[in-house]
Order: sequence, then structure tokens, then C-alpha cells
Amino acid sequence: MTEQINKEPWEELKEIWNNSTQGEQINIQFSKLIEELKQGTSQWEKDAIKKDMAILKPSLESFKSKVSSREKELINKDLKMFNKILKKCMRWFKKK
Repeated sequence: MTEQINKEPWEELKEIWNNSTQGEQINIQFSKLIEELKQGTSQWEKDAIKKDMAILKPSLESFKSKVSSREKELINKDLKMFNKILKKCMRWFKKK
């Protein structure tokens, strides 16, 4: 359920981006930014990130199993509220 909640606003954002008159320019700028980030990251940093992720992933799984159902409900409620706000913002951007 949480994945679906998170996907909806991103799908709508992609649609706005693709239908934007400046969509191609945004794509080019975004591609350049990603390339700059890749060029600026050393192999040592990439290896360190992979090592950190390997350490953190089991901890995250352990943490997920310790979260109570009430906490999960509250998190889902917060996500739904955040998505409603995000959708309102996106509708506002569509109008402009």
C-alpha cells in the first residue's frame, strides 16, 4: 500500500514534466547534472557507499520488523497527508 501511495504523485509529476513545454530542456539539464555527479564521484566514494548500504540494509530490515502496527498506521496516515499536499501543489503548477 505504501508503495502505491508513493508512486501516484511521482507518476503525476512525470506526466507534468513530459507534457511541459520545457520538458526537453529539463531532461537535458537533468542528464547533465547526473553526468556531473557521476564524474565527481571517485571509485573510493562509490565503494564506501556500497559498503554502507550493505551494512544499513539488514539494520533497516530489523527496524521494520520492530515497528508496531500503530506506528505503521500513523506513518501511512502521514504519507497520505503528504501526498494530498503534493497533489495540490502539482495541480497548482499545472494551472500556471
